[in-house]
Amino acid sequence: MNYRIIRYLRNLLFALIYISALGVAGVLVYQTFLLTSEMPTPLIIGATTRPASPTPEPTPNAVAVATTPTPTPATLPVTTDIQFRPDSRYYPKTGRYVAAWLPPSFSGGARASFEANKDIIDEVSPFWYHTDSSGRLIGTRDDEFVRIAHENNILVIPTIHNIADFQSVINILSDPQLRAWHIQNILDEVLARNYDGIDIDYEALDPSMREDFSIFIRDLANVLHSHNKMLTVAVHAKDNDFGGMGGYQDWVVLGQYVDRLRIMTYDYHWRGSGPGPVAPLYWVQAVAQYARSVVDPAKVVIGVPFYGYDWPPGGTARGLPWSDIEDLIASQGLTVNLMERNSRGPVDESWFVYQSAQGSREVWFMTDKGLESKLDLVQELDLAGIAIWQLGYERPEYWRVIRRKLVEDPALIQRSINPLLPEH
Repeated sequence: MNYRIIRYLRNLLFALIYISALGVAGVLVYQTFLLTSEMPTPLIIGATTRPASPTPEPTPNAVAVATTPTPTPATLPVTTDIQFRPDSRYYPKTGRYVAAWLPPSFSGGARASFEANKDIIDEVSPFWYHTDSSGRLIGTRDDEFVRIAHENNILVIPTIHNIADFQSVINILSDPQLRAWHIQNILDEVLARNYDGIDIDYEALDPSMREDFSIFIRDLANVLHSHNKMLTVAVHAKDNDFGGMGGYQDWVVLGQYVDRLRIMTYDYHWRGSGPGPVAPLYWVQAVAQYARSVVDPAKVVIGVPFYGYDWPPGGTARGLPWSDIEDLIASQGLTVNLMERNSRGPVDESWFVYQSAQGSREVWFMTDKGLESKLDLVQELDLAGIAIWQLGYERPEYWRVIRRKLVEDPALIQRSINPLLPEH
């Protein structure tokens, strides 16, 4: 009897313990549910965290440009090709686009030239940014300049370049994750700073980078166009597909996506070469004709050098703005020669020789006539316009030539009335 009572009480105790345990478990589950429902939804940001990559970490001394968060989420490259159409009410101000690269600092001769000619300048590309091998943007910016340019109906399309380190973009272009990360950084900066687009100047790459460069330009163009922003690309001058240094730049492909193909038709003779014309007309003609054969002429922009080169005997040339060239001519009473043509065709550049401590030096630079010839070529081939390297280097007479040739260019009027004419 006593044994049965003890067993009963023991079972009753176990039952109470079990029921209590179930009750505690139920309370814990309910409290967990309440805590979970009160937690915020996790924020997932696609490209604000750098993807895993074998690329070495950037040096800690680099100063990266921090992008400002945009009010709308940035999107990665889209698969459809969106055609961008810039606002035609303001551009071009003349019959052709007039674009100019600017030095990083908006001061001195660059600012004076901008103020004097802002009524006919359509696009400016300050040389503000470069990138490291991680895909970050590094450099400077000037929001006040953006405001001033926009007040004068000038598009601001800053340049990202690799001039300081040509190899810095190789990993970015060849690694899909880094490429997407780099594009996201560019888009974030364009949207945050109210730019009208971006200008890519990635130079001196190996022809093996051709496909990677094309993919980069395609993806960047698509994502910029999806936000109604422009893409311009500076390309090496060439008169055939793999000519010169531009074998990695497939103009047929690039022409499908970019808004402006800015051809660097200068440095035919360069710092490391012997002395000679910087942009002989016969060469510019050949490059322009090839460009027109593979790219929509309405996208082709011819580069114009607003500088000259001064070669020492057997050494590396130094670049000279016109003011320095003028000082040399005036201080030494020099005779300036004009090479109208040579055995290869028309040249239209000036040159002179002067004596220095190093010996006889030779200077070459573009003449007013040379600029006029290049503008004639742009009009003859019905190209988009010119891109000037760089603002503030020029002689004032250059702008008189531009105004005379382009302001009176009837192309803009003709293009605007063509849609209104009856078919015949």
